[in-house]
Amino acid sequence: MRLCYNCGASGHQSPRCPEKSSSAQVGGSSLFFSLLVPVSLSLSDCCVSVPALIDSGAAVNLIDGALVEKLGIPTFPCVPSLKITAIDSQPIGEGYLKCQTELLEFRVGLFHQERLAFYVTSSPANPVILGFPWLRRHDPQISWRSGELVRWSPACLERCLQDQVSRPCRTSCVREMFPTTPGHLPQAYAEFREVFSEERVAGLPAHQPWDCAIDLLPNASPPRGWVYPLSLPESKAMETALAVGHIRLSTSPAAAGFFFVGKKDGGLRPCIDYRGLNTITVPYPYPLPLVPAALEQLRGGEDFYQTGSQECLQLGLDSQGG
Repeated sequence: MRLCYNCGASGHQSPRCPEKSSSAQVGGSSLFFSLLVPVSLSLSDCCVSVPALIDSGAAVNLIDGALVEKLGIPTFPCVPSLKITAIDSQPIGEGYLKCQTELLEFRVGLFHQERLAFYVTSSPANPVILGFPWLRRHDPQISWRSGELVRWSPACLERCLQDQVSRPCRTSCVREMFPTTPGHLPQAYAEFREVFSEERVAGLPAHQPWDCAIDLLPNASPPRGWVYPLSLPESKAMETALAVGHIRLSTSPAAAGFFFVGKKDGGLRPCIDYRGLNTITVPYPYPLPLVPAALEQLRGGEDFYQTGSQECLQLGLDSQGG
């Protein structure tokens, strides 16, 4: 999957990222005033994203004092203070760096993570500045034509990127909105209480006018199944399903493939291979909603709730006599 290095989204690459810093047009070509990369500072209770300026002329790594104060980042005094001057040897700000932050969890882009300390200065335009020490340590490959960081050094692949596959995503807030037991449903879902009933899942519902009929092609023979070996957990799941009435014994020669798929919670999800039956079923074409159109309705959403009904989807019910 090709993702934008700057914002992590798909559909474009970093040079054309809509969130990239502004550039000027000179003679029909883009002129980048500075090289900025997205970085994240991880604190004890939050994760803050800010743009960082890569400056090979800076002798140290810097952070804006206003940002330090706003986030409550711990600092300690520099002994002795460090003199700081501009390219014309004139002092910058007060002319001295008097304090330094503690080591912070610091991430560049999506996966490059390290612990880094910053000297505190006044730099509201560029709240984080990665200087020559940072460039020397990581030795990244930079495309000055496109104004982006292209590749990390081999040392970073072993030191800073080794956990990129297993690193969990950070979220702003995850909490259980309400217990999932039937007796503690929110009032808004009270009318659907039966959907979460463990008793109802043990049997099929009564036939209704909206039951779906499965009509077979004329002279079609139902497919035959095969016997598959089961593991010990699968055998126990089958015994439980027989006991509660989800399945029943049958001597019919017609059958469909049945297997289990592991669930995230360690359980087993029963799946049935109906492809053989589908080949002899009278097709009834009707429009289905497009997945992108369905996902579009969630765009801009902030609060998402996960509810789990009992395994009702496995209780397929044919029309009367099916």
